[in-house]
Amino acid sequence: MPRFSAQSLRDVAQGIFQAKGFAEADAGTIAKLLVSSNLRGHDSHGFRVIPAYLKRIDEGAIVPSGQVSIEYETPTTAILSGHRTLGHVAASRAVEVVLEKARAMKVSAVGVRELEHVGRIGAYPEMIAEAGMVGLAYVNAQGWGRLVTAFGGVERRLGTNPIAVGLPNPLGAPILLDYATSTVAANKVRLADERGVDSGEGWIVDGEGRPTRAPQDFLNGLGMLLPFGAEHGYKGYALGVMVDILGGVLAGGGSAAAHREHLDNGTFLIAIDPEAFIAKEEYDAQVTGLVKYLRATRPLPGAPAVMIPGEYEEQHRLRREVEGIEIEAGVWEEVAAASTELGVELPESLD
Repeated sequence: MPRFSAQSLRDVAQGIFQAKGFAEADAGTIAKLLVSSNLRGHDSHGFRVIPAYLKRIDEGAIVPSGQVSIEYETPTTAILSGHRTLGHVAASRAVEVVLEKARAMKVSAVGVRELEHVGRIGAYPEMIAEAGMVGLAYVNAQGWGRLVTAFGGVERRLGTNPIAVGLPNPLGAPILLDYATSTVAANKVRLADERGVDSGEGWIVDGEGRPTRAPQDFLNGLGMLLPFGAEHGYKGYALGVMVDILGGVLAGGGSAAAHREHLDNGTFLIAIDPEAFIAKEEYDAQVTGLVKYLRATRPLPGAPAVMIPGEYEEQHRLRREVEGIEIEAGVWEEVAAASTELGVELPESLD
């Protein structure tokens, strides 16, 4: 696979999205967040999605000229509409709004509707945590994104409905939880198919509910992702339902029961100022103590040191910032073809 520096990939992505009609600042936001996913080891939500986004722009599902607007607000809450722009743009604007309100009122919640794919949702609580707040995010996909079976059922019913939480960490990068309420995100299965490997054990079932590791058994539209938890999948299923209500119903986009012609990644963000509850010095001291306590856990024989949530992603970021990012050859060919057509200069591979 060809390998490129993070900055060169950001430059290509920004050039492509500007050429497709996004404002310069919005194209920069998209590029930054896509490459951020690659840097943190989440290639499923990074550069590889560009061809799919370009297709949806051409089909009219993504509207580059869509302007994010505040539809309703109070001192502590707001509802935003993305007007069909890409979710990276609309959700980033929602982060700005939720932070502004939380700085003034200590706690804030903001819902966003009418926005396309938001990418890696951990990016948004991460931004909130980097600003010194506790951030929470819940994202659904309404009826367009039914990919996950209800626990005990054999029909697609819910989206992958991810949850993310970011907390300030005085010792470094934010403490970060970021995962789908399905066993994995759907793009993980698509990535496995692109790389010619089997999906993981317990990720998917075929159209009859039989366990399978063949990505095509899911990609054919008949198979299903499982809620996380294996035989205890009722836990992931229940969380998925909660996210559907928070990300969809409260944000105003609708639940999985609503029919949709296009993707609407209903997003619900919460920001909490820790100093509304505890002095910053005490927060820092307690979190530092907890982090050190967890890292001191004796690891299994031959296993690496125990990490805190988000540390895996941070280690990837540090390494890939230096070594570069590998892009699947097929993905790069599609991006290169689009870049050439749009007049965007392509970088040389680091290899």
